[in-house]
Amino acid sequence: MSDFKYKVGFLGAGYILQAHVQAVRALPGATLSGVCDTSIGRAQAAAQAHGIAQVHGSLDALLASDCDVVHVLLPPHLHADAAQRCLLAGKHVFLEKPMAPRLEDCMALADTAQRSGKQLGVNHNFLFTPAYERMRRDVKNQTVGRLDHLAVNWLLPLGQLRFGPFNNWMLAQPGNLFLEVGPHLAAFVVDLVGPLDNLQVWPSCPLVLPGGKTAFRHWQFVGQHGATAVSMTVSFAQGHPVRTVRVRGQAQAGDLDFGRDLYLATRSHSVSTMFDNLAVASHGAAALLQQGLGNFARALGGALNKSAARDPFAQSIALSVRAFYSGLSGTMDERLRPDFACRVMGLCTQAAATANAMVVSAGPAATAPTAPAAPVPRILVVGGTGFIGKRLVALLVARGLGVRVLTRSVQSAQVELEGLAVDIVAGSHGDPATLERALDGIEIVYHLAKASGEKWADYVQGDVEPTAVLAQAAAKHGVRRFIYTGTIDSYDSASAQTVIGADTPLDPAIATRNHYGRSKAACEALLLELHRTQGLPLVILRPGIVIGAGTAPAHWGVGMFESDTRVRYWGDGQHQLPFVLVDDVANALVLALDKPGIEGQAFLVTDAPLLSAREYVAALARASGTRIQALATPLAVHFAKDAVKEIVKHAINHPNRRVPTLHDWQCRAHRARYDSAQTQRVLGWQPAGNKAALISSGVNAAVDWYLK
Repeated sequence: MSDFKYKVGFLGAGYILQAHVQAVRALPGATLSGVCDTSIGRAQAAAQAHGIAQVHGSLDALLASDCDVVHVLLPPHLHADAAQRCLLAGKHVFLEKPMAPRLEDCMALADTAQRSGKQLGVNHNFLFTPAYERMRRDVKNQTVGRLDHLAVNWLLPLGQLRFGPFNNWMLAQPGNLFLEVGPHLAAFVVDLVGPLDNLQVWPSCPLVLPGGKTAFRHWQFVGQHGATAVSMTVSFAQGHPVRTVRVRGQAQAGDLDFGRDLYLATRSHSVSTMFDNLAVASHGAAALLQQGLGNFARALGGALNKSAARDPFAQSIALSVRAFYSGLSGTMDERLRPDFACRVMGLCTQAAATANAMVVSAGPAATAPTAPAAPVPRILVVGGTGFIGKRLVALLVARGLGVRVLTRSVQSAQVELEGLAVDIVAGSHGDPATLERALDGIEIVYHLAKASGEKWADYVQGDVEPTAVLAQAAAKHGVRRFIYTGTIDSYDSASAQTVIGADTPLDPAIATRNHYGRSKAACEALLLELHRTQGLPLVILRPGIVIGAGTAPAHWGVGMFESDTRVRYWGDGQHQLPFVLVDDVANALVLALDKPGIEGQAFLVTDAPLLSAREYVAALARASGTRIQALATPLAVHFAKDAVKEIVKHAINHPNRRVPTLHDWQCRAHRARYDSAQTQRVLGWQPAGNKAALISSGVNAAVDWYLK
């Protein structure tokens, strides 16, 4: 492959781009030529982050460039048209699975590739992991023996079913969910045994999503290929992740955990049960330990070398990409060829059609209630589709008030706020042109939006700077009140001797704290400055640890949840925490709407200290019917682990490096006592005020919503 030079373009700048960039960067003879996205800002950010030479805002522009190969990283329903255009423009194409949602489009793509003389590779990346290669070799060279049974399992929670967005292609029809995930499973089946006869499909456990769409959380498949029985099982419900392939042959069995890249081959070693059990266990333990150490070494190497893959998913993409580029100058691996992908999608489209037919036969899907005409908007809510924001919007609408919601996606907001009479404006609160439309006629602004990211710059660009733009525009338009939601995470809450009230200043050492608490404090500072200098009618509310239906019950305000069933407390977990119900937070925000004379004040929105982390976890275990492993962990231990990680990141000059502090970790425990008496007195706010309500409407409601 080193004798060939390829200029590579990327179509789509979404989350999977990074793995593809890493994979291409590791290849000899390949250069990052260009990135294309309909959002030119997203393409520019990707080019800057990954050192890509050119930025394009359209596929035509990308195809007119000098790239030789295009990686198509678009949503599945756009694959067929984009790949066709790339092939006809004389580009090789590396296409993310699924090849295309319709089998006829897959076959047309394969035909175009053959006629164009260009290579089309379809990525089924888990087929290239080192562990699967060992299983595949055992099956192909008949080490397993005549294959009797193949079982593939994909039991992995799908966050989109709980948190959205609900307007994406994957959830548009019931079958799309399997068209998105199913190729991973079907690729194993097609590669190991071939097409299936007598395939039977049972989608089950339907869930009606916001907007009236139906999604099946469980899927079972049974079929056969000759004398080999095949089963596939899919679950998107909450639970421990299991992604496995099991083969049973005449000579041995093989178990692959492709999520962890581990393979264990099992065969009898002795006619004696006693000695056979010992031999199988010892051989298996040694094999798994060797693979585990190897995987750890690769992960560590990836951390030290920013261009290397650190996890099995990224490594599998890297190996698949390497195989594709090797095929450009030789023979293409059959697992990447269009005819292989067509067989995979033949199985997947049959399963998807079954699910779609089940919904049709059950009658039309429930439709979202039509919202009445919205009153003239006088209130603008930024962040109105979030956990707290949805509650706030519903309360305001229930009072007959005209509400406008500023959102990046109108379709998503329509789904999230279905049935509510609201006006929706698309755009960013950091865009002055958008704010001219959004603030037209507005008297009250609620700002609940927040940012996320790995670098402080992400929070400056995504939170602090847009907040300044929004506040200045609101002041210019003469709004009557600007209500901002800060966070108790901006306080110095490290000491149990501290009592925090509304008049308590934020942490003087806020610059040493985590990015979220720091960015919220920075926003408050600039808003207060605008209040002093330009008369911005500012009111600040600082919610505590907000719980209730609509958020994951494995709440990081309680501790470091390493999974839904394992948590490390921030300390011993025995002191009471500043919990508050989400509905109580929304009520406080509504009360701040027209209470006179509160401009320039901040209000603490926390319930009485009623529930410790240990009590929360105990209630969570009861509600979920699951034993939760909870570990007391000294804050110094949390800090030490973080420090070691950051030392490595600084040593390699990692772009997301930072300086951790023990003080920040101590504040995560919220040892201080929070007192919201002033909020209750001035606003007339009444939180739940008792432990039973916090458990019932907070913990239990969150579990019911999360596991339904």
